Amino acid sequence: MKKYIYLLLSTMALVLSGCSKDNDSSDPTTSVKVFPLNAVANSNISGKVTFTKNENGSTTVLLEINGASLDIHPAFIYLGDKTNPGAVAITLEYIDCDCESSSTVIKTMDDGTAITYEQLLKLDAHISIHQNADHLEIILAQGNIGANFN
Repeated sequence: MKKYIYLLLSTMALVLSGCSKDNDSSDPTTSVKVFPLNAVANSNISGKVTFTKNENGSTTVLLEINGASLDIHPAFIYLGDKTNPGAVAITLEYIDCDCESSSTVIKTMDDGTAITYEQLLKLDAHISIHQNADHLEIILAQGNIGANFN
């Protein structure tokens, strides 16, 4: 009987020690930051943008919106605060109305300058989602990111 108890305890110790290694929370790929996107004017379109740090040094930018129209919506990261916009820094994948989301992997800004996850989180910038490619002057949703988020 003592042998079975000893065998059971040994097996449990091995299982528990094996599980603790699989659940290592120091994995650098788990860095995630979420920013809200608010409706502009009466668009009724809102959502969120999620920045995820990738193992290879790039950043995945996931845009998710609610209430989209039948258009395909261009999206950009602009320099500056949303109340005082600057130039386009990064062109994001367009949001297709069918899935109301898009995913873009970023390693560089549009001018070729390298940018890391940490630099994106400090960038003086905002995101704007536009009605469509023919009407970029119409902004449906926006949100400050990086240094402008408060």
